[in-house]
Amino acid sequence: MANVLVHALNGATSLSDTNVFAAKEPTKPNSMFAKGAMGLRAVLVSLVAILPPSTVTHAASLPPPTGPYYVGVRKYTIEHYNARDPLAPNNVSTEFLATVFYPTRQKPQGAPRPYLNPETAALFEQSWNYSAGTLAGLTSTVQPDAPFLDVGTAPPHPTLLFGPGAGGPPTEGDTVLIAELASHGYAVFALDHPYEQPFVRFPNGTVVTGVPIDYTSLALIRAIYDTRLVDNAALLDQLPALAARHRLPFRTARLGALGYSLAGAAAIGTLQREQEARGAAGARVAAALDLDGTLFGGPAEDGPAADARAPTFLLGNEAHGAPFGGDVSWLTFPPRQSAPTRRLLITGSRHRDFCDASFWKTLQPGADPAAGPVDGARQTLILNTYVRAFFDAALRGRDEPLLDTPSPDFPEVVYDYVSPL
Repeated sequence: MANVLVHALNGATSLSDTNVFAAKEPTKPNSMFAKGAMGLRAVLVSLVAILPPSTVTHAASLPPPTGPYYVGVRKYTIEHYNARDPLAPNNVSTEFLATVFYPTRQKPQGAPRPYLNPETAALFEQSWNYSAGTLAGLTSTVQPDAPFLDVGTAPPHPTLLFGPGAGGPPTEGDTVLIAELASHGYAVFALDHPYEQPFVRFPNGTVVTGVPIDYTSLALIRAIYDTRLVDNAALLDQLPALAARHRLPFRTARLGALGYSLAGAAAIGTLQREQEARGAAGARVAAALDLDGTLFGGPAEDGPAADARAPTFLLGNEAHGAPFGGDVSWLTFPPRQSAPTRRLLITGSRHRDFCDASFWKTLQPGADPAAGPVDGARQTLILNTYVRAFFDAALRGRDEPLLDTPSPDFPEVVYDYVSPL
């Protein structure tokens, strides 16, 4: 079970290592909220208070997206009643945050701005051993509320549904990959789940801090996974009305789904549920990609129940595949697929290298002991290239031979299991 959870969850090798979230003794979800929210809020306030002002004036920048568009971002509160949320007060949550990254023609204006909430930056600087200000000073070219593209009579942009790792970083900590996809014409709805993520700020300014997560409890992890599936379905249900109300020029059907860690498992679980319930023609999700997350539910079964019935892609660290065999779900899933699938592994990577932490480690090499030896810039390039290639093939019908045959440009990538796309 320990091996399963260490692959399944970002937090199993991240925040819980530093006891920022870890409870000292098992607690019920409600008492976890009472203790955890107050404790984490105190940590965040103290971290921000001691952050030297000088550390945010010499800002580094995220690598700029490579696509033909600039990138805009907007935030929406998605109202949804869930009476079985394992981490919410009284196990009831009523909303979650959707952050949409999208292509725009507007050039960035004014001085670059920090891309992380200061509370998020301070928390991960402390818990992942970075010097104060290393993350707080990072800027990006992503533009809040930039105008949408005028698509005219052209088809709307393809849409992706993204989820972050359980326990963080929240979706702002996945901006490098998401912005890259947006710059190439994708609209990406990234979902943050209050009480599970360490810090969430809603559009009206409301802040929700996270609670302790017991990563050794398989029952709790499964409950969090189920909550992800529920929230994903809620976004899919509300997306057409949301797009109409805000005039979003995005596709509301035939989406792609992807996520890091547990959210990667939820992406494939959401794909499978859509295919089972609506069939290939009616399914709102047409393809899914899992970034280094152990599978749960049906996809984790070693039998016909694992079939997702649509294109899937497992992209992870080398311990997920043969001959290591550290994650049984990744070994049993591909042979059970009736649709094209692949399992590609990145040599030298570890679990934490599949979010923005792969870039963060280039700023202070050696600071984060949980980061893999793979070069951070190379890891970032690999993720950006392969993720986009998969969705370009699955959603846009483009020929992407990179997905089928090893490339001399990416010798770090091991093609562990491939069926034609």
